[in-house]
Amino acid sequence: MPSAPPHAVQPPVLDKRQRLLDGFAVTASLLCLIHCLLLPLLLIAIPVLATMLVVPEAFHAVAFAIAVPTSLLALGAGYARHGRPAPAMLAAVALGLLGIGAFAIDSETAERIVTSSGAVLLAAAHLLNWRGAAHRPVARNGSVATGLAVRGPWRD
Repeated sequence: MPSAPPHAVQPPVLDKRQRLLDGFAVTASLLCLIHCLLLPLLLIAIPVLATMLVVPEAFHAVAFAIAVPTSLLALGAGYARHGRPAPAMLAAVALGLLGIGAFAIDSETAERIVTSSGAVLLAAAHLLNWRGAAHRPVARNGSVATGLAVRGPWRD
């Protein structure tokens, strides 16, 4: 089998830290979604849990405090690798929704809707970031190849 010429563009190897940050962020977003959607169902289905299991009000503030820096690190590293602003823009909307849900809404139903929407959008932003970083052409010397079009749903 012929080997690739030395100037050929090789698929990038995602930085271990980048994979870890995006993976953590996606997992955190999904856990948030599970918390927002399944916990109320459990509390309705099993009334005994309602008296034993109380989620402190500080939970949403703590979750938001974890989501913001994790997202900034992961999306910043991803942007440096793939140069696409869409994941960061989607994450900004998502974090805005999470912040509104955590700090600005008194209605439990509205909070759940806004927070769940933010969690889904944040997970989507990190998946776009992950996918964009994984598909960005990188030259053999490790630098990002220029002038090459990358096709796919993650493209801005």
